[in-house]
Amino acid sequence: MMIDILARASVDGGLIVGVVWIINHAVRLSPAARATLWWCAAAKFVMTLAWVTPVGVPILPGTMPLVATGGSSISTPSTRAADEGTIEPPAGARGGGGNSRSNALSWTSVLVSLWALGVAVSGGLAAWRWRQSRRVVMRSICAGSRLQQSVDDLAAIVGLHRVPRVRLSDEVESPLITGLRDPVILVPATRFSQLSEDQQRMALCHELAHVRRGDVWLGCIPAVAERIFFFHPLARLAAREYVFWREAACDAAVLAALETAPQAYGRLLLDLGVARPPATLGAAGAAWSFSSLKRRITMLSHPSKPSVRGRIVASATVALAVFAIAPLRLVARPSAPVAAGSEAVVPAKAPVVRQSEVPPEPQSKRRTAPEDDLRFVFLRGNRQTTMSGSTGDVERARRLQKSGEQLLWLIKDGKQYVVRDPNLLRELQNIWETVSRVGDEQGKVGEKQGALGTRQGELGANQGKLGAEQGLIGTRQGQVGSRQGLLASREGRRLTSVERAEIERERQELDQQMRTLDREMALLGEKMQELDKPMRELGDQMEILGREMDLLGRKMEEASAKADTEMRRLIERAIASGAAEVVG
Repeated sequence: MMIDILARASVDGGLIVGVVWIINHAVRLSPAARATLWWCAAAKFVMTLAWVTPVGVPILPGTMPLVATGGSSISTPSTRAADEGTIEPPAGARGGGGNSRSNALSWTSVLVSLWALGVAVSGGLAAWRWRQSRRVVMRSICAGSRLQQSVDDLAAIVGLHRVPRVRLSDEVESPLITGLRDPVILVPATRFSQLSEDQQRMALCHELAHVRRGDVWLGCIPAVAERIFFFHPLARLAAREYVFWREAACDAAVLAALETAPQAYGRLLLDLGVARPPATLGAAGAAWSFSSLKRRITMLSHPSKPSVRGRIVASATVALAVFAIAPLRLVARPSAPVAAGSEAVVPAKAPVVRQSEVPPEPQSKRRTAPEDDLRFVFLRGNRQTTMSGSTGDVERARRLQKSGEQLLWLIKDGKQYVVRDPNLLRELQNIWETVSRVGDEQGKVGEKQGALGTRQGELGANQGKLGAEQGLIGTRQGQVGSRQGLLASREGRRLTSVERAEIERERQELDQQMRTLDREMALLGEKMQELDKPMRELGDQMEILGREMDLLGRKMEEASAKADTEMRRLIERAIASGAAEVVG
């Protein structure tokens, strides 16, 4: 159902956005790496929607057989589904659920229709903007040979083989790159000529960096995610953050390619000012808001110089993000059945259900195994039952039990047998003693892992609270930065001495607010680092327990295989000696 797919895509995409947000605040990465992470977050929405069937990742612990004592009845989910088949609801439930189901379907239809309408409107608006941008390109004029030659020289510097054309237009506010098949650099005809020659080279190099990175093509995915999930604030956040860090990555590329001083490039950003983003698929050099302008200038003031370790961490982080784009589902890894406790007996090669006081099931719902398969039920008194087969086999065995005696019931080659010999039954219990002991050890290790997981969850919750506080402070910093940008734009005007004094006073207040916010952010960063150490220690302990559990798993496989072989030999011996009585 479409509503279910949308819900799963919304949840999966939102989780990835949260993880990327935490990584960006916890790990120091280059702008290019951050842009890739946010692109992956946006792509997660689209991929989960398009890739309907998730890929199973077998990393969860295997399904553990359960032991029941007393009057309880427990079974594994997989065996219960196979044994019981499809369970029909009671007649009363069937009769009364029609209206609720119809109402649910009607609401689902309404929601899907509203979503489809929103996508149609958003897509239609995008198509109209795309046509508008193509008309702007067609109405533009070719740039002079000097400007085109400058682009050719810059393309050689950045390592771009296919050089885009440069065209002039009065309908754009800042230089931008547009076009998927044939990229074109559009520059404002009048405003661009007012820039110095060095500023022109920096602006053109920024657009060529977009072409070199393939940003026009890559930007399609966040744009699609933002339109399909127009109702999802985190999808819009991922698209917006991708655009910002994409621009910051191109800023860093310009500084590296032209060896430009950050102050000179920051002056170019201020001269370009704030311009609305391209109407369609494209990338512009100017910031689209005062807050983004402030953030980009701040990035220039703190250039990243990644070490070898930092590059390794960034590469690993990006690789994991790319891997997480595919819709994944954690499933249990296959493992041999495990006995839990000294009172359990588990065969290694058959689905296991342990229970006592198993309620009878309808004959039409019973699952029958092939006649040549071995199935058995070991009744160890009135309270304990170990079996390999269907729940109907337990009912058959109990009908043959006398006064709570120990009894082994089995079917082999289509014949039913009962073994009551105490020596054979004692030997049968000893066969599985090692399996039970290893199961006990696995249970203890599992309890330790659960306790560590609880502590990790508590620390993670604290980290999440700190991250939320950092996000609030970041928002306030953006607001202060926007006001600082407004002041910077007012400085270019002709002002009286009173107005200049007022601007200077307001600037000092904003600077003080920004310094206060920086201190608060640094304090939260220190608290976050304090939580990192115990989290790493818990992770190390969990890794040790994981290795111990893996070792126990291998022991369990060996013990189960050995016990299963001895079990079959015992049954063959019982049949051959006549200790196994034929009952049907």
